[in-house]
Amino acid sequence: MWTSLRTSTEPTYPRGGSCGPRTRFWVLAVGIAVILFLLGFLIGWLANKHGHQLPRTDAHEKMLEAFMKEMKAESIKQFLHNFTQQPHLAGTQENLRLAEQIQANWKAFGLDSVQMAPYDVLLSYPNKTNPNYISLIDERGQEIFNSSLSEPVPAGYETVEDIVPPYSAFSAQGEPEGDLVYVNYGRIEDFHRLEREMGINCSGKIVIVRYGKIFRGNKVKNAYLAGAKGIILYSDPADSCAPGVQPYPDGWNLPGGGVQRGNVLLLDGAGDPLTPGYPAKGDQKRGLLGDAS
Repeated sequence: MWTSLRTSTEPTYPRGGSCGPRTRFWVLAVGIAVILFLLGFLIGWLANKHGHQLPRTDAHEKMLEAFMKEMKAESIKQFLHNFTQQPHLAGTQENLRLAEQIQANWKAFGLDSVQMAPYDVLLSYPNKTNPNYISLIDERGQEIFNSSLSEPVPAGYETVEDIVPPYSAFSAQGEPEGDLVYVNYGRIEDFHRLEREMGINCSGKIVIVRYGKIFRGNKVKNAYLAGAKGIILYSDPADSCAPGVQPYPDGWNLPGGGVQRGNVLLLDGAGDPLTPGYPAKGDQKRGLLGDAS
């Protein structure tokens, strides 16, 4: 029995933009922004409240004490709910709306200046008209099983639109077919053990690899170097579920139908794939993955 792995991702542009693989948009990492949002609020509020009262000798100590008193779980919960109640994939209008909201709030909290800097970066979006899936094929070439194209929607989120389908950003497009081989975490030593101790060659196969231990991009690279045609990444409960914790939405454990999202891109330098190691500004030379114009 063979397995077919259909993957389809495409570097694209924010909704409503001009056609082409790249466009100018505002990029904000919302996870970091939540922390900065709290810090910005507290710094601005505490500066207005205490800045003219505190002697310079114990100002930092008093500010830290006041900061810790303001760290309330309920406030953090409200901030997180606001940032996560709608999908906000980088480069989308919802992501821009959250950035503008943070900017407005920071100004209201008393910061002197809050500016958003435009960056022209290359992103990889899922192809919603041709989504990824995995199928099992019998000896006659017939598909006898297809994986789900989406995750189960939790209660209370039935009306939420634009949910990002499962995909790995910057993964190659294609429809590889081949026998399956399990390769644990997909580390170099895992492939070496298969080859040298068990006599199993991954060339021409589709490897099954669980998340953990190393970056997912290195798992893909190791599979490629071993000659694999494709790779199936999955979250093992042993690595993604804490004992005694309920799955989301009743707890923070990953539910059975949950799928991890992320990118599999490996770069020599940090940053945008077209400008690794340098800021992706409009006048920056590009060309690692092709002409950006």
